[in-house]
Amino acid sequence: MTSVTSARTKAGRRVLFMAALAAAAACAPEGPPRPGDRIPDAALEVIDPTATTWSFGDHVSLSDLEGRPVLIDFWASWCPPCREQHGHVTAVAERYGDRIAVLGVLVDDSPANALRWMEEQGAAYPTVRELDGRLAEAFWIPATGLPHLALLDSERRLVWHRLGASARGIPDEVLARLDSILEASER
Repeated sequence: MTSVTSARTKAGRRVLFMAALAAAAACAPEGPPRPGDRIPDAALEVIDPTATTWSFGDHVSLSDLEGRPVLIDFWASWCPPCREQHGHVTAVAERYGDRIAVLGVLVDDSPANALRWMEEQGAAYPTVRELDGRLAEAFWIPATGLPHLALLDSERRLVWHRLGASARGIPDEVLARLDSILEASER
């Protein structure tokens, strides 16, 4: 009798587990975004307002940056590849100035650690942390990890993204696409 009860309990657990997996799959995005996908708006808190009119602690949203292309740098101070990527993102921020928005998004790190690291390395663009997790979820950051770069057009549509750092920086063809976006918007 105990083996029958135990078998029923295990079967019941399996059914509940499968139902939970199905529910999670139904709620999760089908995969990371593809070029052309519109990226959801996100609630953000300013950690470092460098190169903006924002102040520390301000609440802003990704939609506040609409009208300009946006380069998003998902990073953490404890992440060695993020440190490598920082120089490449800084070069883009300096090259394009206020013609684009460059935004660091802090992931799984404390603002104090991030500020200390930015003081050592220098900052050329603002850093925020998410209040709602929508960006990290859209780009599958919990599953794919850091660093992660994403280039959005002026309407928050994905142009390009890459997981991991590259010693060569942001590919020339991506910068050429950014130049084309900027030329089209300036006409």
